[in-house]
Amino acid sequence: MISIRCLLLVLSPLLIFYPGPPVGLQPLALLLGEVRDEHGPVANATVRFKGQFPFVLTDADGRFALQRPISAANHIVASKTGYFIAGIESDAVPLVLTLHRLPANDCERYAWVDPAPDPSGKHNCANCHQAIYDEWQRSGHSRSVTNRRFLNLYDGSDWHGRPNVGWNFLAENADGAGVCTSCHGPTVPVGEDAYYDLRKANGVAARGVHCDYCHKISGQTDGTIGLTHGRFGLRLLRPEREQLFFGPLDDVDRGDDAFSPFYRDSRYCASCHEGVVFGVPVYTTYSEWLESPARQEGKQCQTCHMTPTGAMTNIAPGKGGIARNPKTLGNHRFFAGSQTDMLRRCLKVEVTLTRGTNDVRTAVAVRASGAGHRVPTGFIDRHLLLVVEGTTANAGDVVKAREGPVLPDVAGKRFAEKSGKVFAKQRRDLADPRPVPFWLPADRMTDTRLLPDQTDRSVYVFGPEVQRVRVRLIYRRFWAEVAASKSWPDDSVTVSDEMYPK
Repeated sequence: MISIRCLLLVLSPLLIFYPGPPVGLQPLALLLGEVRDEHGPVANATVRFKGQFPFVLTDADGRFALQRPISAANHIVASKTGYFIAGIESDAVPLVLTLHRLPANDCERYAWVDPAPDPSGKHNCANCHQAIYDEWQRSGHSRSVTNRRFLNLYDGSDWHGRPNVGWNFLAENADGAGVCTSCHGPTVPVGEDAYYDLRKANGVAARGVHCDYCHKISGQTDGTIGLTHGRFGLRLLRPEREQLFFGPLDDVDRGDDAFSPFYRDSRYCASCHEGVVFGVPVYTTYSEWLESPARQEGKQCQTCHMTPTGAMTNIAPGKGGIARNPKTLGNHRFFAGSQTDMLRRCLKVEVTLTRGTNDVRTAVAVRASGAGHRVPTGFIDRHLLLVVEGTTANAGDVVKAREGPVLPDVAGKRFAEKSGKVFAKQRRDLADPRPVPFWLPADRMTDTRLLPDQTDRSVYVFGPEVQRVRVRLIYRRFWAEVAASKSWPDDSVTVSDEMYPK
């Protein structure tokens, strides 16, 4: 780090010969200051004008030289991991920012803050951050305890509330219920009835993966990623008094905010999105990312799943927030637009038809472009169906390919035995072709999901009577047989549906 004295020597020729700013602009002042804590100077602290990108680091003596921007910014902030963020007006004399250390220990007696708006609540998240709250409300995180399909699998009910229908986790593996809670209900107190039966969760704990929980995470524990689940893989730091919020912005200086680079790191997501449960690799998104081209390019989970929408410019309008570059404010829905939008941007289908004397050959290439993991990822039973059908001159006649892959029974009655492929993890019992839930034993598991930036190719040969070929790519959150037993509404997503030649 260059000392302040050396910096001034370097700048002095410029200061001597600089002819002055263009007419109408003021000179750019160089402000000299210091960052300290209760023990003395703080080295390597980040110092910047609030809301501005340029920053400097303090030297070994805690000193800094910061150039005032052309804008009207007048508030300087300092941050360093392990401290609350500090701020001061730039005309303060002396220009000294004092950092205060974070609490040394996590307070387990802490009462979680409700994210919902409530004027009587001092810290309720939506009171100041309404737009962020609205995004989070639309995310799966807000419904991790109350999601209807999750509960149907969890307690064996169906969409209409009828008990003992189909898959039933509590009936078949109740001793493992705490594993679900560690991710789905991370603020449910360990040992309470709700910890072993999430249906009993209430209050803030029923909010699932909520704002206050996420912003109390200070880092990763020593547990092994994938074997240490949810809350047990993340280190919390809850204050005994006042408040404390971690985040990715290093210039929020309300007095109870702290910057953490962990919020820009994929490891932040890994504790819940990588999980070997009962010996089964149920969630493997983090390990998939580790092997992906995206990681090699320096992309983190947040790069895609918290991509700024561009619509937000102030995270707390009228509540002390400032105007910011919208590209610096991540979205809290965790999909750029929606999950359907991301699927359609990512998945590409190319079809080539070659008509011969006695057949029509259809080559289909499916590619997951730009994804940071396999597609689909997340919960083990999500899958894609590629459906390929020929049509004759009479558009009502659908013809199956003479040659080529055929969809198995797990595709469901609607698609089984049609030409096509399934991209999925499949847990199977050799004596029973039906899918097996992850909490029960199975003989084998296959994984045919799409690898990022790799192309899957298949060929289908139709008879000469085929005039056109319809190719569909369909994303489904669950196996058709299980969805039917639970009476779930059809929520499959048609990613693409095209006739060839077009």
